Amino acid sequence: MIEKKQYLEKTRHGSAMFPVEYYYCVYPAGLAGLPVHWHEEFEITSVKKGNCTYMIDLSPCPVQEGDFLFLPSGVLHGIPEGKTRFLETDSIVFHPEILGSRKDICQARYVSPVEEGEVRFPPVIRGKAAEKLNRVFQKLKKSYLEKEEGYEIEVKALLLHITYLLFREVPYEKNSREKGQVVEKLKLVLQYIKEHYQHPITVRELADACHFSEYYFMRFFKQYMNMTCVEYLNQYRMEIAAGKLSGSGESITEIALDAGFNNISYFNRVFKKSFGMTPKEYRKTVRKEGSR
Repeated sequence: MIEKKQYLEKTRHGSAMFPVEYYYCVYPAGLAGLPVHWHEEFEITSVKKGNCTYMIDLSPCPVQEGDFLFLPSGVLHGIPEGKTRFLETDSIVFHPEILGSRKDICQARYVSPVEEGEVRFPPVIRGKAAEKLNRVFQKLKKSYLEKEEGYEIEVKALLLHITYLLFREVPYEKNSREKGQVVEKLKLVLQYIKEHYQHPITVRELADACHFSEYYFMRFFKQYMNMTCVEYLNQYRMEIAAGKLSGSGESITEIALDAGFNNISYFNRVFKKSFGMTPKEYRKTVRKEGSR
């Protein structure tokens, strides 16, 4: 029997004492895709410029400038291949424990139901609600980056204020049990890929991870992920390889092997199809842009 806990993402955002981290991201046009993933932290994002289509809990979600994204614990999210037309975002990722670990009324009535998936807000928020949330987000970002005396208190207060605005300004619903079961099955598969991508992975192994037959699993994965499991595996490996091409001094052959490709020619073909250029050209382009 597979334990759910062993498939949680192990990366910690921030520190144990202050589990909060800020991220500034730019997704260029033609991005090969951001592999679907999840984490136990909450993620809030302010969209500064551009637009794209996210895949959030199995549904396509168009995102544009001015939107506010709220992704609670365990929500599958990513950007499918070819769905980016340039996107610039600010994000804060934080563990809900920073909002309070004591079982007071705020924790029991508001934070815990969101953390446990019993309450779901729309992941993409627009209009006046987004304007209010983005204003508080900017204060939160400023406080976190400037780190003046007592900033941890202000950051926590502003995160609670955002939680308050979500319940006050944004309609929410109870989570679908059937959809939740589908998501849990997909998490098992995606976590298996994350832990074994460096080695050959068969459809049988992925099907076993969620206790399906191979035939049913292939139909199941295609239906909910809108791509085959092989396409997703290649996308995930490409993301790993692209990161190493831009941030390490390893040779292209070493990077290909480390990303799980035993055939270098195949790696080059898949990479060019994903990014529109060879690995060598990609590394040269990224390093040139980084030196500006």
